[in-house]
Amino acid sequence: MYPLVSVIITVYNRTQYIKQAIESVLCQTYNDFEIIVADDLKNETIENICQSFNDSRIKYYANPTNLGVALSVKEAIENSNGQFIAILNDDDSWEPQFLEKLVLPLKADHEIILAFSNHWIIDENGVIDAEYSESNSSLYGRARLNEGKLGNLEDFVLKKNGIPLAMAAIFRKDALNLDLICKEVSGAYDYWISCLLASKGQPAYFCPEKLTRYRVHIDMESTRKAPDKRINLVFVVGKLIEMKLFPTKNEFLHFKHSEILRHVGRDYLSFDQLENARHYFKESLKSHFTLKAAAMLILSYLPKSLRTVLKFI
Repeated sequence: MYPLVSVIITVYNRTQYIKQAIESVLCQTYNDFEIIVADDLKNETIENICQSFNDSRIKYYANPTNLGVALSVKEAIENSNGQFIAILNDDDSWEPQFLEKLVLPLKADHEIILAFSNHWIIDENGVIDAEYSESNSSLYGRARLNEGKLGNLEDFVLKKNGIPLAMAAIFRKDALNLDLICKEVSGAYDYWISCLLASKGQPAYFCPEKLTRYRVHIDMESTRKAPDKRINLVFVVGKLIEMKLFPTKNEFLHFKHSEILRHVGRDYLSFDQLENARHYFKESLKSHFTLKAAAMLILSYLPKSLRTVLKFI
């Protein structure tokens, strides 16, 4: 008999936290699950860590070549056996009741498409930052949510990106069209999946307890400096507009698209890549005219020394 939940742990090269992530799954009070460790390029250390548990529920899958996180997740879901999917980053971990408290509402109400919880923020040593955790909950719109059904996911997902899908959520596997997951969404795959699920028009279930620990550390992707980091969001929001998944949110999506394009342009400007910067500022203005984008385009023609004085790089 197949397990009800497939837990996908994503990992690439990083080895220092994966054991803790796996342990946090094995310590769950709900145990009808399999663990798929999706290694985006074979790493013997990671494989040995998986084998060290000597647990048949743990399956190690390594991509022969680096696919990128989005395609790695897609392949892991394709190889999964569960009705429900839960994704966990290798540097994060779950509280013991995470699965139990989120699986139960999914089993009880077939209309619910996903269940999610709040989460703690911890440092590289695992120490909880309570103040940061609360401010993060407010920033992403979870602080004021009551426990139970959340009926309209459109605004919550599109405007707040409020579902921590890559470490604090469980969703129905059959609700996701895997053909829509492509390499271009890359690190924004969690937001993309959240949007695809929200477009179904079905409710979610929210548990306000902090059932996950999200680790902030120097090696995390969000700290990497690069001019093209947000291009995946340009693709994602552009696709939402193209596919007309949220017809009543078209004006908002065009504005959001314009804002992301402007941010990408600014990122390129900070790296002094002027042609790329101007391209994205112009695309931003085409998507939705704003004075900010127009001002940034003009500033891109100023000497670097002047831009530095004006603190625009």
